[in-house]
Amino acid sequence: MKDFSFVTNSHPAYIESLYNAYREDPASVDPEWIKFFEGFDFAVSNANGKAGAAATGTTALGVSNEQLTKELAVYRLIQAYRKKGHLIAKTNPIRERKDRQANLDLAHFGLTDADLKSEFYAGQIVGIGRAPSKRSFSM
Repeated sequence: MKDFSFVTNSHPAYIESLYNAYREDPASVDPEWIKFFEGFDFAVSNANGKAGAAATGTTALGVSNEQLTKELAVYRLIQAYRKKGHLIAKTNPIRERKDRQANLDLAHFGLTDADLKSEFYAGQIVGIGRAPSKRSFSM
């Protein structure tokens, strides 16, 4: 699996500025970002069919800035669970595990419990597909 840690460690506004630069001239951004944006374009064009719609407060794809921020937050959450999920696993029935500060709460990623009812497309980028978030993330 390809490591996209450069995405999870970036601020959404920075990613959006890179995306705008990519849309103007793909050669102006790093090849790894080109791959990421190609995947993003593919996911959006196949997912919601609104790529041509322009509205106030939307990106060049017709996706609202809030939705783009949430998609990136979900992607970061997925990656964080892959890297730190074992730190909150309950493997010892006798005593509680020491708190290792995994920071896997939804609020840490700018998400709320209401977002658990939403469907996000970030999973397509990491190969797990699109799925409703009806599962609980609390442990």
